[in-house]
Amino acid sequence: MKTINELTEAQFKELLDDYFAPPEQRQKMTEEEIRELAIRLNDKVDVPLVWETAEEKILIKVVLKVDTFLYDNLPNEIYDLVRSLDKGITESEASRLINRLSVLANKKIEIPYIPEAAEYIAIRFVIGVIINAARKEWNFEMAKDAPESELITA
Repeated sequence: MKTINELTEAQFKELLDDYFAPPEQRQKMTEEEIRELAIRLNDKVDVPLVWETAEEKILIKVVLKVDTFLYDNLPNEIYDLVRSLDKGITESEASRLINRLSVLANKKIEIPYIPEAAEYIAIRFVIGVIINAARKEWNFEMAKDAPESELITA
C-alpha cells in the first residue's frame, strides 16, 4: 500500500473524486445488499400505517439513508473492508464504531414516518451489520446472514 507521498497525481485525483462524489454516487452498498438488508430490517422494525409492500420500500430508503450517512462519515478505506476477509477491524474497534456512529447517525438522520425508538433500532441495526462486515475474517454476506448472537451490537 502506498503512502501519501507515493500517490501518483491520478491516484490523488481519484481519492478526491471519491471524497467529493455527487449525492447519487454517495453509497457503497450494492442494490442487492440494500434489498437484503431491508428484508432483515423488516423483521426488526414495523412501519405503522402502511401495508407490507410499502413497508419494504420504506425500509430500502432507510438503508439508503444509513449507507449515505456512512459514506459521508466513515472513511471509505474503512467502509471498503466489508468486502475483505483478510483485512479488517478488531471486535473492540467494531464495538466502538457501532456505538459512536449509531448515536451520530440518530442525531443526523430523521425518519419522520417511523417512531423515534424504531428509528434508532433501524439505524443501529444497519450500521451494526455493515461494521460487523468490516471485521477481520468477516464480509457483508457473513454479517447479513449471521444470527444476532454472533454480531457485535455494542
